Amino acid sequence: MSQYFKKNIQLLKQDSPSVKILKESLPSSVKVKTTSTGENTVWLNSILIHSMYDPVKEGQVFSNEIKVGSQVCLYGFGLGYHIDSILKKIGPHGNLLVIELNPDLLQSAIILRDQSLIFEDDRFHLVFGLDEETVSMEITTHMKRMQVKESENLKVLFHMPSFKCIPLNFPKLTNSLEVLLMERRFLAVLGKAEKTNYELNKAIVAQSDGINSLNSRHIGKPGLLISAGPSLDNILPYLRQIDKNFVLACVDTALPILSREHITPSYVFSLDPQEESFQYFQEDLDSPAKLIFTPTANTKVVHCYKGEKFIVFKNKLSPSNKEIFNANNKGSTQTGGSVSCLALDSLIKFGCDPIFLIGQDLSFPNNRIYSSFSNSNDQMVDELGNGSFLNQIHYSKSRKDKTISVETNSGSEVVTNQAMYSYLRAIEEIVEVNPKTKIYNLCSHGAKIHNTVSLGSANELARFLIK
Repeated sequence: MSQYFKKNIQLLKQDSPSVKILKESLPSSVKVKTTSTGENTVWLNSILIHSMYDPVKEGQVFSNEIKVGSQVCLYGFGLGYHIDSILKKIGPHGNLLVIELNPDLLQSAIILRDQSLIFEDDRFHLVFGLDEETVSMEITTHMKRMQVKESENLKVLFHMPSFKCIPLNFPKLTNSLEVLLMERRFLAVLGKAEKTNYELNKAIVAQSDGINSLNSRHIGKPGLLISAGPSLDNILPYLRQIDKNFVLACVDTALPILSREHITPSYVFSLDPQEESFQYFQEDLDSPAKLIFTPTANTKVVHCYKGEKFIVFKNKLSPSNKEIFNANNKGSTQTGGSVSCLALDSLIKFGCDPIFLIGQDLSFPNNRIYSSFSNSNDQMVDELGNGSFLNQIHYSKSRKDKTISVETNSGSEVVTNQAMYSYLRAIEEIVEVNPKTKIYNLCSHGAKIHNTVSLGSANELARFLIK
């Protein structure tokens, strides 16, 4: 059974020296089964890694959506059936980075199959190791190379049986990978709604001015980006006193809060394709704020809003030449999946400097997710008192994703979920690529946003805000 091991391990050591810890005998956690097609498959503990019938065909199906030239980052080597197929699909200029962190599974792969064609392929690279920090740095290095080479063809894939076997000693890396997986599933779930909205919004998209027409309009003016997190409570009274020299912008969830306080933003942003997003506009359809929207934003919002409208395209979603033309001419953005990312990126393009983030907690400070000024039933449950039944419902509902502890501006920790963790990282990426714009995070009780300057109280903002 170990006839392939020596050949495989010698080839693999050249690419990934850490594999020297692997042994020439099958781990006790692995059970081998011969399939009806004569190939081997394995169970790792209780997880079946490949088809019990035809693992080769299963591997071919796995790579169906891979195109020539793709730069593929894949978690999960398995026994390599899908690796063979991917390498055939990506062509001479493609690349395949494979992450496999389970030593029992990788050991089985080099014992049970001849992997020499894979390991000798210059387009293939394996990341394997036992130290999380070292492995993470290696992944980052290779991902940067792939993005520079052909970023539009970058594909992130998961071989799910292998991913279920990721060892427990990689908690941070596991979380990062789970966030990537969550983002892919989120896009898949909302794909139908986005497609429907896109078709219904086409006429308005064609008629609307693009966000490019607003570029550099507010050069040197300070911008306030208002979200609906709990820390908005501390700042809301001061917003009534802001000087008109400030550019006031808000995400859709904050619009009704500002409206009730008789505060009028210059811009409001919307990208959510779901029907629920209309609730934030239904009382303010006559607002003088300019609406910045994506082609897939909820069609009721796009059609019913009566103010000026400006279209912005997502810069990585251009399936047709016509859409590429529109994106280039009307404007595109790096949204990061969050309306706050869209808004921040837009204010930077408008020339605002500095920019103050308000209500951007990205976590659950004091078990809350929204400002207490929000009137949505789901958002206000937490006001009913600690320990109440409804408060526990809110607490549970807001944590239906896996929770993560993140650092706050004060150096303590606060709990967030994977969705907001993803948005946090996306905002940090926008900040990082725009170092010339000074960005302040005002009175946040939540997650620390790296490379922004934290202002801990409204008093620190007085010299910027008060007339």
